Amino acid sequence: MGSRKKIRTHSHPKNILWLSWRDVKNPDSGGAEKVAIEVASRFVRNGTNVTIFTSSFKGAKPQEFLREVKIIRRGNRLTCRIFAFLYYLRHQDLDLIIDEINTIPFFSVFYAKDKTIVLIHQLAREYWFTQTIWPANHLGYWLEPFWLKLYKNRPTLALSESTKTDLKKLGFKNVNIYRIGLDFKPQLITKKEDCILFLGRLIPAKGPDQAINAFNIIHKSFPGIKLIITGRGKEKYVEKLKKLSKRHYLQKAIEFKDFVTEKEKINLLKKSKIVLIPSVREGWSLVATEANATSCVPVAYNVPGLSNSIKNNKNGILVPPDYQSLAEGVLYLLRNESKRVQLANFGYKLSHQFSWDNCFADFKNFIQKHAVSKN
Repeated sequence: MGSRKKIRTHSHPKNILWLSWRDVKNPDSGGAEKVAIEVASRFVRNGTNVTIFTSSFKGAKPQEFLREVKIIRRGNRLTCRIFAFLYYLRHQDLDLIIDEINTIPFFSVFYAKDKTIVLIHQLAREYWFTQTIWPANHLGYWLEPFWLKLYKNRPTLALSESTKTDLKKLGFKNVNIYRIGLDFKPQLITKKEDCILFLGRLIPAKGPDQAINAFNIIHKSFPGIKLIITGRGKEKYVEKLKKLSKRHYLQKAIEFKDFVTEKEKINLLKKSKIVLIPSVREGWSLVATEANATSCVPVAYNVPGLSNSIKNNKNGILVPPDYQSLAEGVLYLLRNESKRVQLANFGYKLSHQFSWDNCFADFKNFIQKHAVSKN
């Protein structure tokens, strides 16, 4: 029988290359990029050098340090993978590569297989048909399982049981789950305004149009309630959403907010009774966890990821993925204040397990646990 020995470069990595298609400063950044900077910065504080290699964007610096993490930006969302390979050829002293798969991998298994671990928040699946056009949508949907299977023998970190299940079906053998983090301590808020919130990027996959259509139904029963839509998106799509609100004669009841600071975001959650999450799919949903931590009840579609972060009738409401059901879920809570408070209180208690320190610990323990190979 072969002996087992620690691989020093993996169990105690000194130099980590984190491959991601976006960084936290990218205008399209979301929860995945938040995870990267929070975890990477904690690795740096623990004595590890971390470089996040990512795509560039308009006005971006080609290189900078964020919270002591080196950020290198090259190419666009597709070509950054080529530049990442060229970077690796010049920096083969790297101990560990985190290949973060967000839609398309960096294919590091072709040039640094033994150094690669996988980070995947969610599979794209439905995203192909909401975020891309023909023929890319059909091609991507068909190809995704094939390029994911290239990584099936690599140690993998996933954000939810849903993603883990999807990966297991593709033959992944070693999938572990990590916890998301929070920027603030959970707060029990008892006084709320007649306000509903949509919080997230304004893209079709997140369902802001679904939120508006649902609110049109809600507003007829509760004309005094307000919907705040917070997030950035392409100008053409945002205008389409505003036209939809006008078509429903809801201009005075719906407020659009573009960019908000972290403090402003938390204040919006603190004053809102309910947050709508009508996504086609999520890795987990940081918004749901932040809502729980501010006594704001999430009402969401019962889809992968959201079915993990939200336990129906415990810390939120899950409904079938259509806006009529979304409206019914909200109306149920607005008509049953005691139930809304019950869900808010349970969500508040549940949210105490989530912190960026715990998230980092999950990453660190995972790397140490799987830094063993057979000889």
